[in-house]
Amino acid sequence: MKKLFLHSDQIDESTQLDQALLKIFSGTTPKIGYIPSQSDPTRHFFKRKIEWYQQFGIPDLFYFDLDEEYDEDNIPKLLSCDAIFLSGGNTFTFLSLLKKRSFIPILRQFVDNGGILIGLSAGSILMSESIATTTIDADISDDQNCVGLTDLSALALNNFDFFPHFDGNNEIKEKLKTYSKESGKTIYACNDGDGIFVDGKDLHFFGEVWAIKDGKITPAV
Repeated sequence: MKKLFLHSDQIDESTQLDQALLKIFSGTTPKIGYIPSQSDPTRHFFKRKIEWYQQFGIPDLFYFDLDEEYDEDNIPKLLSCDAIFLSGGNTFTFLSLLKKRSFIPILRQFVDNGGILIGLSAGSILMSESIATTTIDADISDDQNCVGLTDLSALALNNFDFFPHFDGNNEIKEKLKTYSKESGKTIYACNDGDGIFVDGKDLHFFGEVWAIKDGKITPAV
């Protein structure tokens, strides 16, 4: 039964979704692999994530690069982890690397085999059928298609789309409504600190999560 954790962002004000992850392991310490959206040569963002998980008694993460430091020999070690963390960053770059390394079927099989996926922002968006929500606020977002990606199909682990960093902005709200009408998709939008735990067919919402469907927006329940 698939288990996915979708964060908008992990912030100190809210760790409920992280606590839900820890409950799965019943007091044992999980091994977590970390895949960055692009190479992090100084490990700046990786170190920040290590510090984040240390507060939950997880001492270290395994860094696995799909970009400049890609090493196919490290795949078995990555897949031996209990969970894999997909970082934030540029969603287009991240998806292009997953496709370049033929990693989409690998991650899908990891989930089928009982592995847990944790996403943050871009990493959460990638769990949907496509990353089309990244185009909703393209005029103001830093998430630009700088790699010329034309195929936006992603991991297809969820039948809904995810929209992170949603602060209730009216302009974005109207764009989300329009997108839901045109695509026929349900979109779940949430702000930083909030998120979703997908437990098989069940969805558990943490914090303030909004459901946008058929041009209407309501609190997710």
